[in-house]
Amino acid sequence: MEMTSLDDFKTPCEVCDRKRYVVTEASDYARAKRCEVCLETCPACEGSGFEYLIDDKGYSYVRRCSICGPLDKRIRAFNSATIPRKYAHNSTFDQFKYHDARGKKIGNLDRIHLKLYSFATGFSAGDKGFLLYGDVGTGKTHLLATVMRYLTLEKGISCKFIEFSHLVSSLREGFDQGQGETKVLGPLFEVPVLAIDELGKGRKTEWQDSVIDEIISKRYNSGLTTLFTTNYPLEAPKITRDTSDIKRGATLETLGERVGARIQSRIHEMADFVQLDAPDFRKG
Repeated sequence: MEMTSLDDFKTPCEVCDRKRYVVTEASDYARAKRCEVCLETCPACEGSGFEYLIDDKGYSYVRRCSICGPLDKRIRAFNSATIPRKYAHNSTFDQFKYHDARGKKIGNLDRIHLKLYSFATGFSAGDKGFLLYGDVGTGKTHLLATVMRYLTLEKGISCKFIEFSHLVSSLREGFDQGQGETKVLGPLFEVPVLAIDELGKGRKTEWQDSVIDEIISKRYNSGLTTLFTTNYPLEAPKITRDTSDIKRGATLETLGERVGARIQSRIHEMADFVQLDAPDFRKG
């Protein structure tokens, strides 16, 4: 069978819907692999992973299979992204729900969905990122994981997904074990797309501020794309005479107070700030 791409492989598959890969839960992260039903063995290279060709001068040479090779590259990109396992399923743009059971739009999720879909499908290296902010449970992390899934599995772009407080913990552990800064932070400086979930979460310390400042500054200077989510508002809530408002205003910090004015200003240059207006899905 002569093929030029997986699109030429017309065999239908009820398991993967012709995507030729499946995503499952494994350990702490979502993992992708070839669909064992329709592509356990590549029909182009018969499972060898290589093509044997002859050039214009009659010399034989070998190269990686042009059919399954790109698919395997996209799978590797996804598996290296460390997307949380809870987003192994229902984390595609087609599956994301922005209407309720009666067909009514949920907040502004339809506009956010379109904006992020346009970002992912039209992505080019170095594009300006985005920061999703809004109340807890509104789907920010779900949307972030959806974008990362598309960039890796559909475009083969190297990405990294990190939750902010886990990042701080892993960095501290690495430093405590005597690992150098380059080993610990280097991959975050260089990956084409870095997604930082729940920016500002955790106990605020001077060391924590210096770490996030270094990551953002290095990526800003290198022109690399960085994506963020945060539960912290950009501005302090307006205080009314309502008791709950007074308590909320007294306890809720802004993003600038959590990460510092300098870091927030730099993020404004690196990312579009996008507010989600939706109910807390976790209470539903």
